[in-house]
Amino acid sequence: MDSPLLDFTHMPRFHSIVIGKGLVGAATAKHLSSDRSVALIGPDEPIDYHRASVFASHYDEARVQRVLGKDEAWTRLNRDAALSYPLLEQQSGISFHHPVGCLYVNPYGKDEYLNQQPSLSARLGLSVQQFPNAPELHHYFPHFHFPVDAVGIYETAPSGYIHPRKLVAAQVNLFRANKGAVIPETITQVEKREGLFHVHTQEGNQFTAQQVVVAAGSFINQHALLPQKLQLVTKSEVVLLVELSKEEALSLSGLPSLLYEINTPQLEGIYVIQPVLYPDGHYYLKIGANVPEDRYFERLEDIQHWFREADSAPFAERLVNALRDLMPNLPLRSYQTKKCIISRTPHGRPYIGETSVPGWFIAGGCNGYSAMCSEAIGSVTAHVMRNGSFPEGYNSRAFELLFQNQ
Repeated sequence: MDSPLLDFTHMPRFHSIVIGKGLVGAATAKHLSSDRSVALIGPDEPIDYHRASVFASHYDEARVQRVLGKDEAWTRLNRDAALSYPLLEQQSGISFHHPVGCLYVNPYGKDEYLNQQPSLSARLGLSVQQFPNAPELHHYFPHFHFPVDAVGIYETAPSGYIHPRKLVAAQVNLFRANKGAVIPETITQVEKREGLFHVHTQEGNQFTAQQVVVAAGSFINQHALLPQKLQLVTKSEVVLLVELSKEEALSLSGLPSLLYEINTPQLEGIYVIQPVLYPDGHYYLKIGANVPEDRYFERLEDIQHWFREADSAPFAERLVNALRDLMPNLPLRSYQTKKCIISRTPHGRPYIGETSVPGWFIAGGCNGYSAMCSEAIGSVTAHVMRNGSFPEGYNSRAFELLFQNQ
Protein backbone atom coordinates (compact mmCIF):
# COMPACT_ATOMS: atom_id res chain seq x y z
CA MET A 1 0.00 0.00 0.00
CA ASP A 2 1.38 3.42 -0.92
CA SER A 3 2.17 5.73 1.98
CA PRO A 4 0.05 8.94 1.98
CA LEU A 5 1.81 12.24 1.42
CA LEU A 6 2.86 13.22 4.93
CA ASP A 7 3.47 16.70 6.30
CA PHE A 8 7.08 16.82 7.47
CA THR A 9 7.37 20.61 7.20
CA HIS A 10 8.27 21.01 10.85
CA MET A 11 10.29 17.83 11.26
CA PRO A 12 13.68 18.42 12.90
CA ARG A 13 16.81 17.82 10.93
CA PHE A 14 18.20 14.35 11.65
CA HIS A 15 21.74 13.62 12.59
CA SER A 16 21.68 10.35 10.63
CA ILE A 17 19.39 8.79 8.05
CA VAL A 18 19.39 5.03 7.44
CA ILE A 19 18.15 4.07 3.97
CA GLY A 20 16.52 0.64 3.93
CA LYS A 21 14.26 -0.84 6.61
CA GLY A 22 15.41 -4.44 6.26
CA LEU A 23 17.66 -6.57 8.42
CA VAL A 24 20.85 -4.51 8.14
CA GLY A 25 19.12 -1.13 8.07
CA ALA A 26 17.00 -1.80 11.15
CA ALA A 27 20.01 -3.06 13.11
CA THR A 28 22.15 -0.08 12.08
CA ALA A 29 19.41 2.39 12.98
CA LYS A 30 18.92 0.81 16.41
CA HIS A 31 22.62 1.07 17.25
CA LEU A 32 22.91 4.64 15.95
CA SER A 33 19.85 5.86 17.83
CA SER A 34 21.37 5.32 21.27
CA ASP A 35 22.91 8.80 21.23
CA ARG A 36 21.60 10.77 18.23
CA SER A 37 18.48 11.60 16.21
CA VAL A 38 17.99 9.01 13.49
CA ALA A 39 15.42 8.38 10.76
CA LEU A 40 14.94 4.87 9.40
CA ILE A 41 13.42 5.23 5.95
CA GLY A 42 12.17 2.35 3.83
CA PRO A 43 8.92 0.80 2.64
CA ASP A 44 6.92 -1.74 4.58
CA GLU A 45 6.51 -5.26 3.28
CA PRO A 46 4.33 -4.89 0.19
CA ILE A 47 0.76 -6.11 0.20
CA ASP A 48 0.44 -5.85 -3.58
CA TYR A 49 3.67 -6.78 -5.38
CA HIS A 50 2.41 -5.24 -8.62
CA ARG A 51 2.23 -1.80 -6.99
CA ALA A 52 5.46 -2.06 -5.01
CA SER A 53 8.73 -0.78 -6.45
CA VAL A 54 11.29 -2.44 -4.14
CA PHE A 55 11.29 -5.81 -2.38
CA ALA A 56 13.36 -7.88 0.05
CA SER A 57 14.15 -11.47 0.90
CA HIS A 58 13.51 -11.07 4.64
CA TYR A 59 9.76 -11.35 4.03
CA ASP A 60 9.99 -14.85 5.44
CA GLU A 61 9.81 -16.91 8.62
CA ALA A 62 13.10 -18.82 8.60
CA ARG A 63 16.77 -18.19 7.88
CA VAL A 64 19.76 -20.33 8.83
CA GLN A 65 21.85 -19.24 11.81
CA ARG A 66 25.38 -20.54 12.11
CA VAL A 67 28.49 -19.18 13.82
CA LEU A 68 31.42 -20.70 11.95
CA GLY A 69 31.61 -18.72 8.72
CA LYS A 70 33.72 -18.88 5.59
CA ASP A 71 36.51 -16.86 7.17
CA GLU A 72 37.34 -14.93 10.33
CA ALA A 73 35.41 -11.81 9.31
CA TRP A 74 32.18 -13.71 8.75
CA THR A 75 32.68 -15.80 11.88
CA ARG A 76 33.14 -12.72 14.06
CA LEU A 77 29.97 -11.20 12.63
CA ASN A 78 27.98 -14.42 13.14
CA ARG A 79 29.31 -14.94 16.65
CA ASP A 80 28.73 -11.37 17.82
CA ALA A 81 25.23 -11.33 16.33
CA ALA A 82 24.21 -14.62 17.94
CA LEU A 83 25.60 -13.65 21.35
CA SER A 84 23.45 -10.52 21.33
CA TYR A 85 20.16 -12.33 20.69
CA PRO A 86 19.11 -13.10 24.29
CA LEU A 87 19.33 -9.44 25.32
CA LEU A 88 17.70 -8.27 22.09
CA GLU A 89 14.78 -10.66 22.63
CA GLN A 90 14.46 -9.63 26.28
CA GLN A 91 14.54 -5.88 25.59
CA SER A 92 12.21 -5.99 22.59
CA GLY A 93 9.78 -8.58 23.94
CA ILE A 94 9.97 -10.43 20.60
CA SER A 95 11.26 -14.01 20.29
CA PHE A 96 12.97 -14.67 16.95
CA HIS A 97 15.88 -17.05 17.65
CA HIS A 98 15.68 -20.86 17.73
CA PRO A 99 19.05 -22.43 18.68
CA VAL A 100 18.35 -25.93 17.32
CA GLY A 101 21.88 -26.33 15.94
CA CYS A 102 23.33 -26.24 12.44
CA LEU A 103 24.80 -29.13 10.44
CA TYR A 104 27.23 -28.57 7.56
CA VAL A 105 27.79 -31.52 5.22
CA ASN A 106 29.83 -31.99 2.07
CA PRO A 107 28.69 -35.15 0.25
CA TYR A 108 32.02 -35.51 -1.59
CA GLY A 109 34.45 -35.34 1.34
CA LYS A 110 36.45 -32.57 2.97
CA ASP A 111 36.44 -29.13 1.37
CA GLU A 112 38.21 -25.82 2.05
CA TYR A 113 35.63 -24.82 4.65
CA LEU A 114 36.08 -28.04 6.62
CA ASN A 115 39.87 -27.95 6.31
CA GLN A 116 40.18 -24.46 7.76
CA GLN A 117 37.60 -25.07 10.48
CA PRO A 118 39.94 -26.38 13.24
CA SER A 119 42.30 -23.40 13.19
CA LEU A 120 39.46 -20.87 12.85
CA SER A 121 37.52 -22.49 15.70
CA ALA A 122 40.61 -22.48 17.91
CA ARG A 123 41.37 -18.79 17.21
CA LEU A 124 37.85 -17.67 18.08
CA GLY A 125 37.15 -20.13 20.89
CA LEU A 126 34.42 -22.08 19.11
CA SER A 127 33.43 -25.68 19.65
CA VAL A 128 32.10 -27.90 16.87
CA GLN A 129 31.48 -31.63 16.60
CA GLN A 130 33.18 -33.54 13.78
CA PHE A 131 31.42 -36.22 11.72
CA PRO A 132 34.03 -38.00 9.57
CA ASN A 133 31.70 -40.36 7.70
CA ALA A 134 28.14 -40.98 6.56
CA PRO A 135 27.29 -43.72 9.12
CA GLU A 136 28.02 -41.38 12.02
CA LEU A 137 26.01 -38.61 10.38
CA HIS A 138 23.06 -40.95 9.92
CA HIS A 139 23.31 -42.22 13.51
CA TYR A 140 23.03 -38.74 14.99
CA PHE A 141 20.77 -37.23 12.32
CA PRO A 142 18.53 -40.10 11.13
CA HIS A 143 16.09 -37.85 9.24
CA PHE A 144 18.81 -37.06 6.69
CA HIS A 145 20.30 -39.45 4.15
CA PHE A 146 23.83 -38.67 2.91
CA PRO A 147 26.04 -40.50 0.39
CA VAL A 148 28.86 -42.72 1.55
CA ASP A 149 31.64 -40.12 1.15
CA ALA A 150 29.86 -37.43 3.18
CA VAL A 151 31.63 -35.64 6.03
CA GLY A 152 30.44 -32.79 8.17
CA ILE A 153 30.47 -30.69 11.32
CA TYR A 154 27.72 -29.80 13.76
CA GLU A 155 27.36 -26.56 15.73
CA THR A 156 25.15 -26.53 18.80
CA ALA A 157 23.41 -23.42 20.19
CA PRO A 158 23.37 -20.55 19.38
CA SER A 159 23.32 -21.93 15.83
CA GLY A 160 19.95 -22.93 14.42
CA TYR A 161 17.53 -20.58 12.69
CA ILE A 162 15.93 -17.16 13.10
CA HIS A 163 12.66 -15.52 12.07
CA PRO A 164 13.83 -12.60 9.90
CA ARG A 165 10.52 -10.71 10.03
CA LYS A 166 10.54 -10.90 13.83
CA LEU A 167 14.20 -9.93 14.02
CA VAL A 168 13.46 -6.75 12.05
CA ALA A 169 10.46 -6.09 14.30
CA ALA A 170 12.65 -6.47 17.40
CA GLN A 171 15.18 -4.00 16.04
CA VAL A 172 12.49 -1.50 15.08
CA ASN A 173 10.85 -1.81 18.52
CA LEU A 174 14.06 -0.80 20.24
CA PHE A 175 14.75 1.89 17.65
CA ARG A 176 11.36 3.45 18.41
CA ALA A 177 12.08 3.19 22.14
CA ASN A 178 15.18 5.34 21.47
CA LYS A 179 12.83 7.92 19.87
CA GLY A 180 13.93 6.98 16.35
CA ALA A 181 11.68 8.06 13.48
CA VAL A 182 10.37 5.27 11.22
CA ILE A 183 9.28 6.60 7.81
CA PRO A 184 7.66 3.99 5.50
CA GLU A 185 8.68 5.55 2.20
CA THR A 186 10.97 4.64 -0.72
CA ILE A 187 14.05 6.80 -1.27
CA THR A 188 14.87 7.54 -4.89
CA GLN A 189 17.70 10.08 -4.63
CA VAL A 190 20.43 11.18 -2.24
CA GLU A 191 22.46 14.34 -2.77
CA LYS A 192 24.84 16.42 -0.67
CA ARG A 193 24.51 20.19 -0.75
CA GLU A 194 26.11 22.78 1.52
CA GLY A 195 27.32 20.14 3.96
CA LEU A 196 23.96 18.39 4.37
CA PHE A 197 22.47 15.29 2.81
CA HIS A 198 19.11 15.73 1.12
CA VAL A 199 17.12 12.54 0.79
CA HIS A 200 14.19 12.48 -1.64
CA THR A 201 11.39 9.91 -1.53
CA GLN A 202 9.12 8.45 -4.15
CA GLU A 203 6.20 9.80 -2.13
CA GLY A 204 7.35 13.40 -2.64
CA ASN A 205 9.01 14.16 0.70
CA GLN A 206 12.53 15.36 1.46
CA PHE A 207 14.64 14.86 4.59
CA THR A 208 18.03 16.21 5.62
CA ALA A 209 20.82 14.84 7.78
CA GLN A 210 24.50 15.19 8.59
CA GLN A 211 25.12 11.53 7.72
CA VAL A 212 23.45 8.87 5.59
CA VAL A 213 24.03 5.15 5.36
CA VAL A 214 22.67 3.16 2.44
CA ALA A 215 21.52 -0.27 3.61
CA ALA A 216 19.08 -1.02 0.79
CA GLY A 217 19.90 -4.70 0.28
CA SER A 218 19.88 -5.85 -3.33
CA PHE A 219 18.50 -2.46 -4.38
CA ILE A 220 21.61 -0.64 -3.18
CA ASN A 221 22.82 0.03 -6.75
CA GLN A 222 19.38 1.11 -7.95
CA HIS A 223 17.82 4.59 -8.00
CA ALA A 224 20.37 7.32 -7.15
CA LEU A 225 21.35 6.22 -3.65
CA LEU A 226 25.16 6.24 -4.04
CA PRO A 227 27.79 8.64 -5.37
CA GLN A 228 29.15 5.74 -7.44
CA LYS A 229 27.80 2.26 -8.17
CA LEU A 230 29.33 -0.69 -6.34
CA GLN A 231 30.86 -3.79 -7.85
CA LEU A 232 27.99 -6.15 -7.14
CA VAL A 233 26.44 -9.24 -8.72
CA THR A 234 22.72 -9.44 -8.01
CA LYS A 235 20.96 -12.73 -8.66
CA SER A 236 17.68 -14.53 -8.17
CA GLU A 237 17.09 -17.44 -5.84
CA VAL A 238 14.19 -19.85 -5.51
CA VAL A 239 13.11 -21.66 -2.35
CA LEU A 240 10.58 -24.45 -1.88
CA LEU A 241 8.13 -24.52 1.03
CA VAL A 242 6.84 -28.02 1.79
CA GLU A 243 3.61 -28.05 3.77
CA LEU A 244 3.39 -30.47 6.69
CA SER A 245 0.74 -31.15 9.31
CA LYS A 246 1.23 -29.80 12.81
CA GLU A 247 1.97 -33.30 14.06
CA GLU A 248 4.54 -33.90 11.31
CA ALA A 249 6.13 -30.52 12.01
CA LEU A 250 6.38 -31.18 15.74
CA SER A 251 8.03 -34.54 15.06
CA LEU A 252 10.84 -32.61 13.33
CA SER A 253 11.21 -29.92 16.01
CA GLY A 254 14.68 -31.20 16.89
CA LEU A 255 15.92 -31.08 13.29
CA PRO A 256 18.98 -28.84 12.95
CA SER A 257 19.37 -26.40 10.09
CA LEU A 258 21.35 -27.98 7.26
CA LEU A 259 23.91 -26.53 4.86
CA TYR A 260 24.52 -29.19 2.21
CA GLU A 261 27.32 -28.49 -0.27
CA ILE A 262 25.98 -30.52 -3.16
CA ASN A 263 27.07 -29.50 -6.66
CA THR A 264 25.26 -31.07 -9.62
CA PRO A 265 24.14 -29.85 -13.04
CA GLN A 266 20.72 -29.16 -11.49
CA LEU A 267 21.49 -27.69 -8.04
CA GLU A 268 24.25 -26.17 -5.97
CA GLY A 269 24.47 -25.34 -2.28
CA ILE A 270 21.29 -26.65 -0.65
CA TYR A 271 20.03 -25.41 2.71
CA VAL A 272 17.15 -26.88 4.74
CA ILE A 273 15.27 -25.44 7.74
CA GLN A 274 12.89 -27.41 9.93
CA PRO A 275 9.11 -26.84 9.64
CA VAL A 276 8.03 -23.41 10.88
CA LEU A 277 4.56 -21.93 11.37
CA TYR A 278 3.86 -19.30 8.69
CA PRO A 279 1.34 -16.44 8.80
CA ASP A 280 -1.20 -18.45 6.78
CA GLY A 281 -1.51 -20.89 9.70
CA HIS A 282 0.36 -23.74 8.00
CA TYR A 283 3.72 -25.35 8.78
CA TYR A 284 6.35 -25.40 6.04
CA LEU A 285 9.77 -27.01 5.79
CA LYS A 286 12.04 -24.86 3.66
CA ILE A 287 14.69 -25.86 1.13
CA GLY A 288 16.68 -23.49 -1.06
CA ALA A 289 19.53 -23.79 -3.55
CA ASN A 290 21.27 -22.12 -6.46
CA VAL A 291 20.25 -23.31 -9.93
CA PRO A 292 21.97 -22.82 -13.32
CA GLU A 293 19.00 -20.80 -14.54
CA ASP A 294 19.30 -18.18 -11.79
CA ARG A 295 18.82 -14.73 -13.27
CA TYR A 296 21.33 -11.90 -12.95
CA PHE A 297 20.06 -8.36 -12.68
CA GLU A 298 21.49 -4.95 -13.46
CA ARG A 299 18.33 -2.93 -14.10
CA LEU A 300 15.65 -2.06 -11.57
CA GLU A 301 12.96 -3.08 -14.04
CA ASP A 302 14.38 -6.61 -14.29
CA ILE A 303 14.36 -7.06 -10.51
CA GLN A 304 10.79 -5.78 -10.34
CA HIS A 305 9.73 -8.19 -13.08
CA TRP A 306 11.30 -11.08 -11.17
CA PHE A 307 9.28 -10.38 -8.02
CA ARG A 308 6.07 -9.33 -9.76
CA GLU A 309 5.65 -11.69 -12.68
CA ALA A 310 8.41 -14.28 -13.14
CA ASP A 311 7.40 -17.92 -12.79
CA SER A 312 9.45 -19.86 -10.23
CA ALA A 313 7.24 -22.98 -10.34
CA PRO A 314 9.41 -24.77 -12.98
CA PHE A 315 12.16 -25.11 -10.36
CA ALA A 316 9.94 -26.97 -7.91
CA GLU A 317 10.49 -30.45 -9.34
CA ARG A 318 14.27 -30.43 -8.94
CA LEU A 319 14.02 -29.11 -5.38
CA VAL A 320 11.42 -31.77 -4.57
CA ASN A 321 13.69 -34.48 -6.01
CA ALA A 322 16.66 -33.19 -4.02
CA LEU A 323 14.60 -33.19 -0.84
CA ARG A 324 13.31 -36.67 -1.60
CA ASP A 325 16.93 -37.91 -1.82
CA LEU A 326 17.96 -36.02 1.29
CA MET A 327 14.93 -36.83 3.47
CA PRO A 328 13.37 -39.98 1.96
CA ASN A 329 10.76 -40.35 4.73
CA LEU A 330 9.44 -36.81 4.45
CA PRO A 331 5.87 -36.58 3.09
CA LEU A 332 5.76 -34.41 -0.03
CA ARG A 333 2.05 -33.84 -0.58
CA SER A 334 1.86 -30.07 -1.06
CA TYR A 335 4.49 -27.45 -1.79
CA GLN A 336 5.04 -24.03 -3.32
CA THR A 337 7.96 -21.94 -4.53
CA LYS A 338 9.01 -18.50 -3.31
CA LYS A 339 11.25 -15.93 -5.02
CA CYS A 340 14.24 -14.32 -3.35
CA ILE A 341 17.24 -12.20 -4.33
CA ILE A 342 20.84 -11.86 -3.12
CA SER A 343 23.86 -9.72 -4.00
CA ARG A 344 27.49 -10.86 -4.04
CA THR A 345 30.65 -8.82 -3.67
CA PRO A 346 34.02 -9.60 -5.33
CA HIS A 347 35.74 -10.34 -2.02
CA GLY A 348 32.80 -12.39 -0.71
CA ARG A 349 32.24 -10.26 2.40
CA PRO A 350 29.83 -7.40 3.08
CA TYR A 351 30.57 -3.81 2.20
CA ILE A 352 30.89 -1.63 5.30
CA GLY A 353 32.48 1.81 5.16
CA GLU A 354 32.49 5.42 4.06
CA THR A 355 32.41 6.42 0.41
CA SER A 356 34.61 9.14 -1.10
CA VAL A 357 31.97 11.64 0.04
CA PRO A 358 32.40 12.33 3.78
CA GLY A 359 29.37 11.29 5.77
CA TRP A 360 27.99 8.99 3.04
CA PHE A 361 28.24 5.38 4.25
CA ILE A 362 27.37 1.91 2.91
CA ALA A 363 26.30 -1.32 4.60
CA GLY A 364 25.32 -4.02 2.13
CA GLY A 365 26.41 -6.65 -0.35
CA CYS A 366 25.91 -9.45 2.15
CA ASN A 367 26.29 -12.43 -0.21
CA GLY A 368 23.11 -14.10 1.01
CA TYR A 369 24.26 -14.25 4.65
CA SER A 370 22.85 -11.03 6.09
CA ALA A 371 20.08 -12.59 8.19
CA MET A 372 22.38 -14.55 10.49
CA CYS A 373 24.69 -11.60 11.22
CA SER A 374 22.68 -8.45 10.50
CA GLU A 375 22.71 -7.41 14.16
CA ALA A 376 26.53 -7.41 14.12
CA ILE A 377 26.74 -5.70 10.72
CA GLY A 378 24.53 -2.95 12.13
CA SER A 379 26.69 -2.65 15.23
CA VAL A 380 29.93 -2.46 13.22
CA THR A 381 28.43 0.06 10.78
CA ALA A 382 27.22 2.30 13.60
CA HIS A 383 30.67 2.14 15.20
CA VAL A 384 32.34 3.18 11.93
CA MET A 385 29.89 6.06 11.48
CA ARG A 386 30.33 7.24 15.04
CA ASN A 387 34.10 6.79 15.45
CA GLY A 388 35.59 6.70 11.96
CA SER A 389 37.15 3.30 12.67
CA PHE A 390 36.19 -0.36 12.98
CA PRO A 391 35.65 -2.08 16.35
CA GLU A 392 38.47 -4.07 17.88
CA GLY A 393 38.88 -7.42 16.16
CA TYR A 394 37.43 -6.25 12.83
CA ASN A 395 39.79 -5.56 9.93
CA SER A 396 38.55 -2.72 7.71
CA ARG A 397 40.20 -4.31 4.65
CA ALA A 398 37.85 -7.29 4.92
CA PHE A 399 34.87 -5.00 4.22
CA GLU A 400 36.47 -2.72 1.63
CA LEU A 401 34.13 -0.83 -0.67
CA LEU A 402 34.79 -1.68 -4.34
CA PHE A 403 33.21 0.56 -6.95
CA GLN A 404 32.57 0.03 -10.64
CA ASN A 405 35.33 1.29 -13.00
CA GLN A 406 37.71 1.21 -10.04
